[in-house]
Parts: sequence; structure tokens; C-alpha cells
Amino acid sequence: MDMEEALRQDHASLRRKLALLASVLQMGPEARFVLREMCFSLQRLLQEHIEREQQLMASAGRIHANEHKQTLLQLRGVNELLLGGVRASVPRVIVRLSHLIDDLEPQMAAQEDALAALGAPWPAGSRVDVPISGVMSVNEILRRYPHTQPLFEQFHINRLQEGYESVDELAWRHGLDASQLLERLRQAVTSPIN
Repeated sequence: MDMEEALRQDHASLRRKLALLASVLQMGPEARFVLREMCFSLQRLLQEHIEREQQLMASAGRIHANEHKQTLLQLRGVNELLLGGVRASVPRVIVRLSHLIDDLEPQMAAQEDALAALGAPWPAGSRVDVPISGVMSVNEILRRYPHTQPLFEQFHINRLQEGYESVDELAWRHGLDASQLLERLRQAVTSPIN
């Protein structure tokens, strides 16, 4: 995968998660547990994006100040609030998440504009292998690594109904340990499934 495309895909995933989060924010106090799950999922996605972004910039010989780090700190603060359980002030969480969404969208747009302005920003032939992560959807994994399909079949995962769910969400819904499922998927990438 081309480096620029990897960043664009990260941003597309972040935008989908932010759109979903924005709609959940409208539910108010009833959405406390949904917010908690979504915020932790968004934190993992953003952390992985930051790490991938740093790797991409370093491999392209570019020094890049990461604008997303402050947003990640804000999100960690929200997660700490949500860990307070029923004592957490949902209106306060909603305000903080609204600000976070308002901050992250322009950051991604500015990055994409900077990439477009550079024309050919990456060294010719540079590629990045995106490792399987908990925020990737079943369909994305199957598209990149079709030989993982038997593993999904072993766990009775229906691609048509559950293909757009992330590995983390899928593991949770099926009562599986997400880290073990990820490890099995990563093993399946490097060796065939029996």
C-alpha cells in the first residue's frame, strides 16, 4: 500500500468513527456505556494512526510535528472521566467530545491538503504494510489478506452481517478475547490456516 493512501485510509476510518460518535452524543445520558466503548475504540484507532504516521514520515525522511497528540491526550482525559461510571458527568463528557471532534476534523483536512500540495510526497516505490489491528473491519482484513477467511469461518463470523465491524467489536459480540483473535489473525497472515 502506498504511504499516502495509508494515511488517507486512517483518516477515513477516523472520520467514520467520529460521525458515529457525533450521533451517539445526541443520545445524552442514556449513551454512557456506548460512549465509553466508542471512546476507547477511538483512542486505539488514533494511537495506531499516530504511530503509523510517525513511521511513514520517518521512512520518507520527513520531520513532522504530530498535531494529533494533543487530541489523543484530550481523548484519554475523556476516557478517565468515563471510567468514573455513573458518577461521570455525561454533559461534561459530551462537551469535551464535541470539542475533540471539532479539533480532529480540521487536523486531518490540513494534513491531506499538505500531502496534496506536495505533489509526489513519498519516495518512489515506498510502501507500508498495515498490520492487522483491532480497529480494522472484517471486510478490510479479508480484502488485504483473503487467506484469513477460514479463521473467520471457524468462529462462525458472518461476513455479510458483520463485515463492517471492527475486530474489537466482533470479539466483544462473540465473547472472544480480542487480543487472542488478533494474534490468530496475524498468524494466519504469515502461515496458512489448517
